[in-house]
Amino acid sequence: MFNCLRAEPGGQKLRCVMVNELNIDHHIPNLSNLNVLHTILHHDLAVNIKRNDCWGSFRHLPLNTGGVLEQTPYAYINALTRGDLSSLCWIASPLRHTLPAHKSDLSPLCMVYYASLNFRDVMLATGKLPPDAIPGDLALQHCLLGMEFSGRDEIGHRLMGLLPARALATAVQADSRFLWEVPDTWTIEEAATVPVVYSTAYYALVVRGRLRKGDTVLIHSGSGGVGQAAIQIALSRGCRVLITVGSMEKREFLKKRFPALSDDCFANSRDTTFEDHVLCSTKGRGVDIVLNSLAEEKLQASLRCLARHGRFLEIGKYDLSNNAPLGMAIFLKNVTFHGILLDALFEQGNDEWTLVANLMTQGLESGEVQPLSCVTFPHGNAEDAFRYMAQGKHIGKVLLQIREEEEARLCPPSHLLLSAQTRACCPPGKVYVITGGLGGFGLELAAFLVSRGASKIVLTSRSGVRTGYQSRRLCQWRESGVCVVVSTADIGLKEGAQNLIQTASTYGPVGGIFHLAMVLRDGMMENLTPELFREVCWPKVEGTRNLEG
Repeated sequence: MFNCLRAEPGGQKLRCVMVNELNIDHHIPNLSNLNVLHTILHHDLAVNIKRNDCWGSFRHLPLNTGGVLEQTPYAYINALTRGDLSSLCWIASPLRHTLPAHKSDLSPLCMVYYASLNFRDVMLATGKLPPDAIPGDLALQHCLLGMEFSGRDEIGHRLMGLLPARALATAVQADSRFLWEVPDTWTIEEAATVPVVYSTAYYALVVRGRLRKGDTVLIHSGSGGVGQAAIQIALSRGCRVLITVGSMEKREFLKKRFPALSDDCFANSRDTTFEDHVLCSTKGRGVDIVLNSLAEEKLQASLRCLARHGRFLEIGKYDLSNNAPLGMAIFLKNVTFHGILLDALFEQGNDEWTLVANLMTQGLESGEVQPLSCVTFPHGNAEDAFRYMAQGKHIGKVLLQIREEEEARLCPPSHLLLSAQTRACCPPGKVYVITGGLGGFGLELAAFLVSRGASKIVLTSRSGVRTGYQSRRLCQWRESGVCVVVSTADIGLKEGAQNLIQTASTYGPVGGIFHLAMVLRDGMMENLTPELFREVCWPKVEGTRNLEG
């Protein structure tokens, strides 16, 4: 109340004295005492508080909880500060709250042995790629790092798989549609190099690019994971391959790995000189397919390498997220441009994933899918792994080792405990009630709870949904699978509070109540009447009493 008075005209002249003794035996100070008045006037504080025979004031200070750690078998890696790789750390996962209630055959729990880094992870962690550049509602999640892993399920079967996010973890709950058994001749470490690169290569070249025998394919950054997978697929299907690399070391590596490649197949990926090489190699015709991961002027040069009726497959996200201009004249050659985002295959209703999954299965059976070379870092050196990959000098994949692999093909996964930073989570099985939930703060709080795992929310508002923004937010949550209920119960009445709790309880146990209900009647203090005061305080005071009772 005093803060409101201070905000009114002349309020800066006011001073407040408050007795806030913790011991009820302390007597109220005699303000006529000159010593007391001298103390108050000497400090000249707006609010003077007496507690334990001392005079002072209250201040709000931020509470630093960043150093609180816990030992947990469920944790994931994320950057606490976007763009700062030194802030990468292990964070306690919501899985510790949701298991075992939400385990199922369709979403088995897998213990991660090796987790792979991709350039998407590096760009997100370094801030070069905004979260909203990722398809779907993933931008609302706290962590987007990690798309692939290898490990064991709870029975002990060796598996490798894909996740839309948060695969840099000790344990994941994966969709069975995105899982494959590790071939007997592979190690679990080798398996971690496969899911993303071959899924991307199959999706780009075969599904979108309609790769056919005899096609000429330009593959940029051929020594990278996707590049090696694309070379393997193109060569095994009888295509001619042209490749760009950034160093002689990478060229020699690829020639050794793929003996069918000669020196004429290679060009430089560090500048645009590859354009002349490609056009000379194809006698001016150009290539049928470009698998591109280069940016800016090198992307434009790659476009000019396309033959008539060619297909341009863009797997890089830099130019896409920056809305870089493309130029329409290239389409006079009847070419097609495809943005290849593996993330989009996780969206509901995308039938292309079935094609990709079948191609992966067939490739594993035929031997077309082969593990890649890799560099492995221990799980405690995540920052080093990210910085190493950011340099762009690696060949193949960069992995984080989470667990030691056992010799047995079938055995229970090893137990692991990590020190991880604690983080508040909302178990999805519980219901969270927000009174006044359709207000500005209520909607933002609901969004925060959803980002922390809440899947059942009850919002109260006596007037219901009134604005387009409210309706839009509710639709977004419901489309993403969150159960959102709007109640018009009046919690100022005991019957209304009872109805609210009964309604919420039908969806599950109540995990929390956030009391935001209010009536706003702004005005000057001199115009305040008992009726206005009662109207404003009614939902706060009576609502609290009824909800607590």
